[in-house]
Amino acid sequence: MKSDTVFWLLITVGAVVSMGVLLGQSDGSSEVFSTADEMHPLAEDCLGGHNDYVDHYHAELVLSVNNEFVEIPGDVGLNDGDCTMRQLHTHSTNGIVHIELKEQGVEAPLEAFFDVWGKHFDETGFDDYRTDDNHEFLMFVTTQDSEGNENREQVTTFQNHILEDGQKIELIYREIA
Repeated sequence: MKSDTVFWLLITVGAVVSMGVLLGQSDGSSEVFSTADEMHPLAEDCLGGHNDYVDHYHAELVLSVNNEFVEIPGDVGLNDGDCTMRQLHTHSTNGIVHIELKEQGVEAPLEAFFDVWGKHFDETGFDDYRTDDNHEFLMFVTTQDSEGNENREQVTTFQNHILEDGQKIELIYREIA
């Protein structure tokens, strides 16, 4: 009788561990998940709703892979898992990232949005598109001065780039010419 109990205990423990592994894998649709090694704290923190922020601004994100536009999904960071709204999120597919922060003066790096989205992002590439001998990953940031003049420059800050109001961020993964 005792060996039966041990047998069923081992079967139960094995089943629970297997279910935990399967449930821990996410496609990014219902839980915060990233192929990056470590989640940024802003990606993990839940804002709650539109009444819970003290700082609110927007940046535009444009992403292309091998000359094909990649649509930034709507509702990234909204109703994901048990969180109503992450501090970095989208509402539509127009590439506008909403940065709604709980505290004034907090810097929001671009990495945090990609962690919320559940996609790998750093200087080595985006998602499964990684740099190699034949491919490069470029980043351009366009800002406007007080007179409305645009300034577009290539930067190498990638995941550490701090989002600012009105920025347009272009990420380009392509074959090296």
